[in-house]
Amino acid sequence: MIELIHINEYVYLKDVDIYLSEGLNIITGETGTGKSLILDVIGSFLDYQNIRSETFSADMVVNLHKDYEEIGIKKGQHVFSVERKNKRLFYKIDGRLVSREQIQNVLSSLVTIHKQNSHMKLLDKDFILEILDEIAGNSKILENYKKLYDEYQQVVKIITTTDKATELKKLEELKERVNEIANANLSEDEEQELEEKYKKALNMQTLLQNYSTASQQLEEIEYALRRVYSLLEDKYHDLLDNAVESIAELNNRIGKELANIEDINLEEIENRLWVYRKLRRKYGPTIEDVLANFKKWSEEIRIVEKTVEILENAERERQRLESELRDLALQISEKRKGAARKIVKAISEHLQDLNMNARIDFSFYEKTMTKNGIDEVELVGSTLSDGPLYPLRKIASGGELSRLMLALELSMASTDVLVYDEIDAGIGGVTAVKLAQKLSELSKKHQVIVVTHLPQIALKADKHLSLRRIGDTGQVVELDEKGRMEEIERMLGGKEVIEIIGDLSNAKEK
Repeated sequence: MIELIHINEYVYLKDVDIYLSEGLNIITGETGTGKSLILDVIGSFLDYQNIRSETFSADMVVNLHKDYEEIGIKKGQHVFSVERKNKRLFYKIDGRLVSREQIQNVLSSLVTIHKQNSHMKLLDKDFILEILDEIAGNSKILENYKKLYDEYQQVVKIITTTDKATELKKLEELKERVNEIANANLSEDEEQELEEKYKKALNMQTLLQNYSTASQQLEEIEYALRRVYSLLEDKYHDLLDNAVESIAELNNRIGKELANIEDINLEEIENRLWVYRKLRRKYGPTIEDVLANFKKWSEEIRIVEKTVEILENAERERQRLESELRDLALQISEKRKGAARKIVKAISEHLQDLNMNARIDFSFYEKTMTKNGIDEVELVGSTLSDGPLYPLRKIASGGELSRLMLALELSMASTDVLVYDEIDAGIGGVTAVKLAQKLSELSKKHQVIVVTHLPQIALKADKHLSLRRIGDTGQVVELDEKGRMEEIERMLGGKEVIEIIGDLSNAKEK
């Protein structure tokens, strides 16, 4: 249960403590005093966000009835805090910062807020389905159904939007690119190494050509010198011998240099570099891009192959999924119909207690399969004892819808804390007395917090809080017995109205 709400600052409520009790807690006050501000604060901890101020902070002391191991808190008393700064909301539990989802997961299992004008939801077919699924306990089977439905939609989309011939052609092109890159066995370092090797090979080739040419020319010079012997006297032969010997020595040294030159296959290097340059032109511009495209296209091949596989078995897969979905949808529908029968009985009993004689039922129509199943459901009814039932949107007034929603909410009360924001809209007279009795009965098993204008409901309060406004400051006053009587007198219209009622009653007795 909620034990205490402390509002640090919200609109004109500042440093306000609101102590709540078990049973029926009633909040009343003049129009414009801001009774719903208190419900805004409770709602700020849930998915009901209606914060009307840029600056806002509040604490709520809650007694939890179970452990929440996922966020590390035990059952018992805990302080939940919310603060709004710079248009952002921050949440804490016992001073520890937590996420919005974490705080909502805890409190949504404890507190339910029934908002003003929520009766209009009765005209929303999706809301009706949500109600029936909640009563039927369909969450798990619906989760499985929706997963299967997503698969089914994907298969249908592939069938209707994908051409097998186009996918096969795309697959062939992708494989051709990937195979070409794979066969090249590329690496990011090899190309640079090849470039350096190529420059070195070019230098070696020039040196090799120069040495070979020099060696050949030296041989020709040696041959020419030896022919000079026969043309000169013997006294010149020593000089010729020295020249021939020097040329022979030089040629010998050049031969040794040629033998030491590294044998590099320039053509092989050129061919390998050409592979890199070709692939960069086709799939680059850099070798990193080529390798990135190789990875991307390899993944695309896997996806296209899966698509082709699905296309080859698409019709069979579609029929299989459709059959499984149909079976699940029928199970969901049967559980909804069972829930409808159960809830109709409870709603009818509550309506009678609320002074409304009406026949109510849920009308089921089978439609094409959607993410929610095969059911289209709406509430139908009649205020006549027999005859056809008509959609509520066509026959029910605002007051009747209010009572219907109230009967539905009373039938579904599940959380420990039930908060009602002006549940009495469109209700008065004897029906208001019946409603007060209903809320009183409900408060025996739940903590009930109600904002109301009806004195009939206020009379049933276990704790009565009055909201008052003095200038720009709001106050929440816990009323004692005398204060309650004064507040109820005000709600009835003041002493003059009570005196008139007394006069009428005395006149009737005479």
